[in-house]
Amino acid sequence: MCGGGRMPIIPTNTGRETTPGSSWGPCRLRGREREEDMRRIKIAMLGCGGVAHLYLPVFKYLKEAQLVALVDIDEGKAKHLAERYGVEKVYSDVEEAASDPEIDAVIVGTPPNLHAEHVEVCASSGKHILCEKPMASTVGDCQRIIDACRKNGVKLQMAHMKRFMRGNQMVKSIVDSGCMGKIFMAECHWDCAVPHLIGTYRETEEAGGGNLQDHGPHAFDLVRWWTGNDILQVSASIRIVHPQRPTEDTAVVVLEHENGMVSFYHMTRVSYGREHWQDLYRIYGTDATLVVRNDHHFPTTSLESPEIVLYRPGGCIQRYDLGHPWNLDDTVVQNNPFYNQLKAFCECILNDTEPRVTGEDGMHVMEAVIAAYVSSLKGIKVKLPFREDVDLRKLFREIKERDGKNLKYDYTIDNLPKPAVSLKAPLYAFRPPRTKEKWSDEEHGMIGEAGYDALTTSLKRSCICRTRAASTTGTSERRSWRCKAEDRVELPGGLYSPKSGQLPYEG
Repeated sequence: MCGGGRMPIIPTNTGRETTPGSSWGPCRLRGREREEDMRRIKIAMLGCGGVAHLYLPVFKYLKEAQLVALVDIDEGKAKHLAERYGVEKVYSDVEEAASDPEIDAVIVGTPPNLHAEHVEVCASSGKHILCEKPMASTVGDCQRIIDACRKNGVKLQMAHMKRFMRGNQMVKSIVDSGCMGKIFMAECHWDCAVPHLIGTYRETEEAGGGNLQDHGPHAFDLVRWWTGNDILQVSASIRIVHPQRPTEDTAVVVLEHENGMVSFYHMTRVSYGREHWQDLYRIYGTDATLVVRNDHHFPTTSLESPEIVLYRPGGCIQRYDLGHPWNLDDTVVQNNPFYNQLKAFCECILNDTEPRVTGEDGMHVMEAVIAAYVSSLKGIKVKLPFREDVDLRKLFREIKERDGKNLKYDYTIDNLPKPAVSLKAPLYAFRPPRTKEKWSDEEHGMIGEAGYDALTTSLKRSCICRTRAASTTGTSERRSWRCKAEDRVELPGGLYSPKSGQLPYEG
């Protein structure tokens, strides 16, 4: 299992005292370090947005890789991260970075509508590719990515990081063991309360999709990988519940697979009442049912195992626990799918082996995602392979026009409904972010995503003061909303919002 051993320890103190005959004498150690450095893959990160914060911290644990460059159209953002992580080279142009002979491989973490262009540029310069999901916005672009890498003889691995979560790898082992009998059905529930994500590529028509495009590739790929059954047919119902969004926030999808299997997916960003998000799978076999729950932790920082329970006939229940190494750093690293994914990517380059997740894997699930959009709009079942390029902008406008007739919003400052229970402190859609700055309840209120969203339609985002709150974990950025106490307004559920008239910060 990738990343299953102890964290790699790279000796660095070449001047340490040694005894006669020691295998770690200074000369031998320096030679070993040179050999390890020669086998390291020199990697550039394309795109310094949110996903970069998940990749960059793990490089210090990888003996197989070295981060040598950051690339972003916003050079200031790239320089900030370069200073933070000790990276010497910064580029604002992908072509310039691709021409750097020191770079062996790139992580493509730019918006999906740019993936094909960036992969073609980098592959033509001989760079190996780790491409973030979603693979691209169209099936045609997915094929362009595969063709570019094949033509130039470089490795292409898709960044379906959930395959590299230890719990999901255990699920694969359980299903492969045959103890569940024939798998005939699977279901996925992925939901949270993040109705509006300002300042991300997901909030643009160019992104090519919303909630389904963002998480659908993960869920579709996991079920396909676990069961070994390709997708044959897609039917779906897509909704834009919050009309200020350009793309969908809610989706229900049914996939028909090989061997008579069917899978069901419920995905939404507007499901309230949870501290975190729900990430729940059930796999049904003729001899047992497996329940996999990952919703109690964030996989890149958690020390907890996911909940994996096997139910057998007669009330027999078997629980699985991954266990933990004694060393805390080892536990964090082994539980981090981005570490495991990068390690696997480097190993396939160094050993000249097939990537663990291929370009064909990425294209297959994107065919299903785009087929789901077409199915919802036309009210039909769509068979795979589906190689038709769809005008997604037009499609989402038609979905919005359809849904807008059924969904009405009438919130204003004066007529907001009173919460059922009076609360002294605001509630949050998520756990409040840990910020470096301290803000007292007397001076500032915190408003969750839901509270912000309830006002934006009627007030046209004119009453919200937005600021960033960076997570101290260094693995991601959370966003929250701050406002002065005297400007607070109660919203349904006890959420707070300002009425200061300040425009949102769009940085």
